[in-house]
Amino acid sequence: MKVSFDLRFAHLPWGSWFYVSEVIDVLVREHPETVWRIYHNPSSPPQQDIIQRLQTYTAKGGTATMEFQPVKYPCLTLRQHWEFRRFHDDADVYHYLHFDMPLGMHGPKLVMTIHDLYPLVLEGYCGRFKRMCFRTLCRRNIQRCDRIITVSQATKRDLLKILNAPEDRITVIPQGYSPAFRPINDEDILKQTRRRCDLPAHFILYCGNHKPHKNLKCLLKAYRLLPAAMRQYWSLVLTGPADENTAILQKQARQSGITENVCFIGKVSAADMPALFNLADVLVQPSIYEGFGLPPLEAMACGTAVVSSRGGALPEVVGDAARLFDPQNENELCEQLQMALENDVGNKERKQKCLDQAKRFSWSRTARETYQVYKEIAQQD
Repeated sequence: MKVSFDLRFAHLPWGSWFYVSEVIDVLVREHPETVWRIYHNPSSPPQQDIIQRLQTYTAKGGTATMEFQPVKYPCLTLRQHWEFRRFHDDADVYHYLHFDMPLGMHGPKLVMTIHDLYPLVLEGYCGRFKRMCFRTLCRRNIQRCDRIITVSQATKRDLLKILNAPEDRITVIPQGYSPAFRPINDEDILKQTRRRCDLPAHFILYCGNHKPHKNLKCLLKAYRLLPAAMRQYWSLVLTGPADENTAILQKQARQSGITENVCFIGKVSAADMPALFNLADVLVQPSIYEGFGLPPLEAMACGTAVVSSRGGALPEVVGDAARLFDPQNENELCEQLQMALENDVGNKERKQKCLDQAKRFSWSRTARETYQVYKEIAQQD
C-alpha cells in the first residue's frame, strides 16, 4: 500500500505539531512495508524537524520507504488548492490533517482529520467571512472524503449536528501523549525546571494560549474567590505566549488585587513540560470548548490532579479522574478548585486514578487505528 501523508498542518510548534509529528513517526516505524509519500512545506522549520527525524530513522537502519514531496504553499491558503492541481498522486490513500484539504487533490482515496469546529461552535471566534469560508470548505471536503477522522465524540457530534456529515464515514480516533509525561522523582530535574521557569513553591497550573475561548477571565475570577489563605499558599501560574489577550488578563488581575499571586511565565519549552506538570499541585483547564484537550491528559499522565470544565471533549479525556465544572460558572470552578486543593493534592488514590485514565490513550493507539482506516478505504471499490 502507498500512503500520502500531508505534514503541512504541523505549521506551529505546539498542539498541531505534536499530533502530526507523533502519528507519522509511529506509522513509519510500525509499517515499513508501506510506501510513504510525505507532503511538506520546505520553509516550515517545524515540518523540517519532522522530516529530519524521519530521515535519521532510516539512516540508522530503518527500512521504511519514503518519498518527500515539497509544497510551496502552506495549509490555510487559497493558493495551495491551485498548486495541488499539478500533482498526479498515485497513492492508494491521501491523508490531510485539517479541514481545508486541497481541492486540487485527486486520484487517491481521501482521509481528512477534523480536530474541532471552533469557528462554527464559538460566537466571535472569527469574523463572518472566515466563518463562511470555514463552513463552505469544510462541508465541501466532507462530501469529497472517503473517511473523516475526528479526535473525539464531541467533534463527531458537532459534525453531525452543524454540517450534517454522513455518520457512516466518521471514525473517532483520540489523540495520545508522549511517554515523557510520567511521574518524575528526580529532584535535580524538578529543581532545574523550577529555576528555569521561576516557579513558586506551590501552584495551580494553566497550560495553553490566552485566546478568549480558553476562558481565563473566568479562571481569574474563580481564583479571586478562593480564601485569602489559599491564594497566599497556592499561586496561579499561566503558561503561553503573550498576546493582546494577555494584557487584558494582567489588567484584570491587577484590578482584582491578585497580581502578587498570579504568574504569567510565557511559553515553556517542550523539554520542561513534564517536570512542570509534576511540580504543579493542580492543573486547571477552564476552556469553553475543546476538540480534545492535551494538557489535562498530559497532567494526568504525570499523576497531577486535574480540575476541568465540561466544555467540548474534555469530559471524554479526563473521565472520572478529574473534578468537573460548568465553564460559565466561576463559583463552581472556585468550589472544585478548593476541593481539589484540600483533598487531591498528595492523595495517592487520586494520583492512581489519573494515571489509570491516562493509560487509555497513546500515540501508538492513534497511529494503529489510523492505519486501519487506510486499509479499510484502500480496499473499497
